[in-house]
Amino acid sequence: MKKQDILTFILAGGKGTRLYPLTKDRTKPAVPFAGRYRIIDFVLSSCINSGLRHIYLLTQTKSQSLDQHIRLGWNFLRHELNEFIITVPAQQRISEKWYSGTADAVYQNLNLLEDHRPQYVLILSGDHIYNMDYRELLQQHIAKNSDLTICVLKIKKNEAHEFGVLAMDSEQRITQFIEKPSSPSVIPGAGDDCFINMGIYLFSTDVLAKELSEDARKLTEHDFGKNIIPSMLERCKVDSFLFENSRFGNYWRDVGTIRSYYDANMDFLKQLEQNTVMQAWPIKSVSEQLPPSYFGKANGVQINNSTIGIGSYLDECLIENSLIGRNVTVGKGSKIIESVIMNDCKIGNNCTIRESILDFKVTIPNNVNIGVNMEEDQKQFTISNGITVLPKKYQL
Repeated sequence: MKKQDILTFILAGGKGTRLYPLTKDRTKPAVPFAGRYRIIDFVLSSCINSGLRHIYLLTQTKSQSLDQHIRLGWNFLRHELNEFIITVPAQQRISEKWYSGTADAVYQNLNLLEDHRPQYVLILSGDHIYNMDYRELLQQHIAKNSDLTICVLKIKKNEAHEFGVLAMDSEQRITQFIEKPSSPSVIPGAGDDCFINMGIYLFSTDVLAKELSEDARKLTEHDFGKNIIPSMLERCKVDSFLFENSRFGNYWRDVGTIRSYYDANMDFLKQLEQNTVMQAWPIKSVSEQLPPSYFGKANGVQINNSTIGIGSYLDECLIENSLIGRNVTVGKGSKIIESVIMNDCKIGNNCTIRESILDFKVTIPNNVNIGVNMEEDQKQFTISNGITVLPKKYQL
């Protein structure tokens, strides 16, 4: 299989309203993650590590931060070999409307299929945290001669209503697909487990073009989960790819809410502890020229199960179960516990920050407690499922 035989579209235009205020000034895939990355870095890294280097990011809402991140952190591909990662904003190329759904976003860029004429099209979501070798998916798609292969994950029924839930036959061909059902159907003989759609689709190109063109003529929501996939089940060969059987099939998270985003950051610490973040499958991002991190007096800084970004200055403080971004200052006597502190934050002396998220460039003066008294926090901060969130450039 040649690299030019597969073209990748990453849907990266989501508003991320449930992640507010982290999405106040940026699209969801551009939200920082784990003190080092952006959410989009995970799917892009899996593409590059899988040898896929013909990538279009379809953007729409608040895309400036994402565009800048791609330009600064992902400009290493070789243009002379026709390798690229290109952001494509909504252009009203086909109509005067912006993207009205996930399928419409790809439909409005069908000209790119005509330009490249790939044999297969990989469509990904830009706002999930996972690793995947997409070559495994491609190998199965070709072996089964599928029209569409969908990556499938097994989760508990009480979590499945937020996703597309599906059923399959003994040969793993998908027989039923319902987007966000109120009462998800469980896997026969598997207790309360359900199969859900992960938002990873591999299409044969001719099938994709035909399905998108037919859907565009109908009054639908022009969405893969709600419209395209259900309509294909009886007419096309739609197969599943079981994520749990893949090379990295032990972790996938949709970080669509503040709580799930926070939990995924805490999961990242556990992955480091278990040494599952691998040099052989690196997560790439922007590199910045900053001085080394500096810790104050000997034995004055306590760091437990945490990450500290480059350029940070810690002065006789406690950092526990937390992710500290780049160029962060933490003053004497302060405690950062189970929190996410993003780049360029400045925290004064004798502060306590617990179970909180501080976006870029937040400034906290001396003697302030955050995440300690929810009643007090609610008077001035955003609280979501027990997590206190301070937006970008917030100053007390």
